[in-house]
Order: sequence, then structure tokens, then C-alpha cells
Amino acid sequence: MSPEDRLTRRKMRTRQRLLDAAEQAFSEIGYQDATVLDITEAADVSKRTFYLHFDDKQAVIEALALRSFEELRQQIEESEEKHRQIGEMRDMFQYIVWQIFEYAASKPDLMQVIFGDGGSYRIRELTLQFTARAWFDNFQMNCNWYPNAPVAPEILAQAIAGVIHSMMSWYVNHPGQYSTQQMAAMCTSVMFDSMDINYEKSQEILSVLGEGQAREVD
Repeated sequence: MSPEDRLTRRKMRTRQRLLDAAEQAFSEIGYQDATVLDITEAADVSKRTFYLHFDDKQAVIEALALRSFEELRQQIEESEEKHRQIGEMRDMFQYIVWQIFEYAASKPDLMQVIFGDGGSYRIRELTLQFTARAWFDNFQMNCNWYPNAPVAPEILAQAIAGVIHSMMSWYVNHPGQYSTQQMAAMCTSVMFDSMDINYEKSQEILSVLGEGQAREVD
């Protein structure tokens, strides 16, 4: 191994130590109260070393978010055989979304920083971009998209990312109200059912109103 390779690996290990220490500090102290000094002391490195890797605390949480998303994506990809056994698109979608909520439930403090009310605009954009890209890549690899499909895959990927992000934000800000299975089921229903259900219900209401108005005229 060349000296350059050893240096690169050492830098990567130091960066991971800083990220691990930051996640621990944010969990124990809270993102707002944790300082760079708390992170460097937990990682056993100097503040100078910290700033060789990150500009500030915001850069750390962004890196933690991306690391978590990559970890989750790898878990989902490793369970693709399970997805294929499920077969039905709806059930497959719900299973994947359940995995996402399960992962969030395993890291409540970090998810609160990323998806909570105090999350930054930059974190929100990173989350949406990553999620949309992951779904789009999934479509490209596993779906035969018709050229004249009513919704382009990149648009559908954005829509799914938006729904998941919104429901995840609600989930982390209302802990304990619904299980991960319930959240996944509701997210699936939003994507597969809500428009049809609401349309049908609207038609029923309009029909009833129309009958009532007709009786009033009579």
C-alpha cells in the first residue's frame, strides 16, 4: 500500500470517528446544545482536526444524514430478494416504506434532527434529493416504463419522496402515536388509494346534495 493510500484511509477513519462521536453527542446532549468541543472530545481528536474535515456543526449533521441514507439504502437493496417474493407492487412498496420507518425508529434522536420541526432547509433538500434519486434508480433497474406513461418516472420519484418526507416529519414529531407498520400502511394508502377514495366520496356527497336540492325545488 502506498503512503498516499495509507493517508487516505487514515483520513476516512478519522472522519468516521468524528461522525460517530457527533451522533453520540447529538443523542446525549441534543443537536442545539452539543458543541464542536463535545464532538472532538468524544472522538479524541483536536478541534483543528475537526475543521480539516468539516466546516461547522451543520456540515456534520448533513454528513450524518447522508451516511444514514446510504446505510438504509444498502439495507433495502440487500432485501431485494424479499421484495421479489412479495410480488404485488402495492405490497412491495409498503414493505420498503416499512423498512424506512423501522430504520427511523431505531435512530429517533438523529431522525429528530433531520426530520424534526427544527430541521434546516438544506437538510430537507438533501433528504428529498436523495430519496427521489433512490426511487428513480429503483424504477430504472426494476421497472419497464412505457414511453407514453402518464407520469414520468422522475416525477413519480419526486412525488414519492415528498410523501415519505412529509409523513416521516409527522412521525418523528408525534412519537408513539402510530407504529411503523401503521405509518407504512398509511403512506401506501396515500400513494395508492387517496385520490380514488376521495374522488368516489366526493361523487357520493355531490349526489346526495343534488338529490336534496332537487327535493327542495319540488
